[in-house]
Amino acid sequence: MIARLECLPCLVRQAREMALMTSTDQQVQMNILRRVLAYMAETDLDRSPPEIMQGIGEVVRTITGIEDPYREIKEFHTAVAMDLLPEMDRMVEDSTDPFLTGMKLAIAGNIIDLGARSSVSEDAILKILDEAMNLNVSGMAPHLLKERVEEADTVLYLADNAGETVFDRKFLQQFPVGRTTVAVRGGPALNDATMSDALQAGLDTVASLMENGSRAPATVLDDCSPQFNRLFSGADLVIAKGQGNYESLSSCGREVHFLFRVKCELVARHSGFPLGSLVLLQSSGEG
Repeated sequence: MIARLECLPCLVRQAREMALMTSTDQQVQMNILRRVLAYMAETDLDRSPPEIMQGIGEVVRTITGIEDPYREIKEFHTAVAMDLLPEMDRMVEDSTDPFLTGMKLAIAGNIIDLGARSSVSEDAILKILDEAMNLNVSGMAPHLLKERVEEADTVLYLADNAGETVFDRKFLQQFPVGRTTVAVRGGPALNDATMSDALQAGLDTVASLMENGSRAPATVLDDCSPQFNRLFSGADLVIAKGQGNYESLSSCGREVHFLFRVKCELVARHSGFPLGSLVLLQSSGEG
């Protein structure tokens, strides 16, 4: 999915957010924004939004020397989510359909999308978890994905945000043991999960872990490692979390099962689901 005009203000907003996070010096902040705007004026915009955002991240790193602006925030979000594991366990254990409940917990993690917020209430997250249990999932019927997970010998699960991976963990516990690999970013990219984030979330207890070799805030195959691309091409089933992965992989050339919340009008138009929808979408990767 290539960027459109309405993507540009969002990209600039994220650049401003990173500038404020990485420096308190207004001159440095202004320098970052000027360089970002120059980059956006010169770069090829006929790409997915995450690809353009990757370049913005490089501009920020070059100016500030800070590798992972979101590190402390990611660690905090993950720790807060970890404290809620007993409640998530209760939800799954009390459920008549643990797979669907696990999926809804994973979706709830995508709803929360803590971004750059440095504080969050556990009560607020618990409220979202409870609400998620009563929400409908649009698109593909969840029981069909369950059947495909059970039939697949190799499942590749593409992670999204760091704190969200704790919720993914409860979903992945419903998968057959020993068949799933979770792929995280190859380096810091916004608040997306890296290997250290995945280990903090305990994802290694439910799946094998690998880095995709890229620092894009999504899955940009041309930028990923050969090892990752071989697994991506050869896996029986690929499940991709988050809107960013949808943006980068919706035309990737192979079948992917996307699990995300529709958070912008462009994705709403592209996917065919209204803004705010919780979507489980099977895509052939064509078009």
